Amino acid sequence: MSKESKKILGKKRLGEILKSLDFIDDEKLENILQEHKGSKMKLGEMLSSMGYVDKEVVLSIVGKQIGTPYIKVSEYGDIPQGVLNYIPKNIAAKHMLIPFEIENNVIKVAMAEPQEEEIRTSISVLTDMEVEAYITSEEEIIDAINSNYPA
Repeated sequence: MSKESKKILGKKRLGEILKSLDFIDDEKLENILQEHKGSKMKLGEMLSSMGYVDKEVVLSIVGKQIGTPYIKVSEYGDIPQGVLNYIPKNIAAKHMLIPFEIENNVIKVAMAEPQEEEIRTSISVLTDMEVEAYITSEEEIIDAINSNYPA
């Protein structure tokens, strides 16, 4: 993606981006924004739960806005136990993240909230590695934790 595209995505709000990509129209956007005002739900979650936009599309756009790639952990395959050993299951579950690869002293971690600098710093201290964050859904993380960590 070009620097110009990143600037545009970073400045536009999610609803405006989805509207410009023809996922929603002005009326749907206005309805969603009105409903969103009284909700604790994130706008992207609300859009996907109402069936307007697939969750993966929302996460991909949000990832581009914050400069973090989207990954679908379930398509990545089995995570090596050696990678999982760096981050205990309880920490992964508490912070909604899952490590999935280590390369050149960089641990790649799928996170529900990759913009949380404090969590990334804690993981870096815990693992003594640089952290490369990816965005994914909480459901993907929960499934990956349940299917990869020992019970």
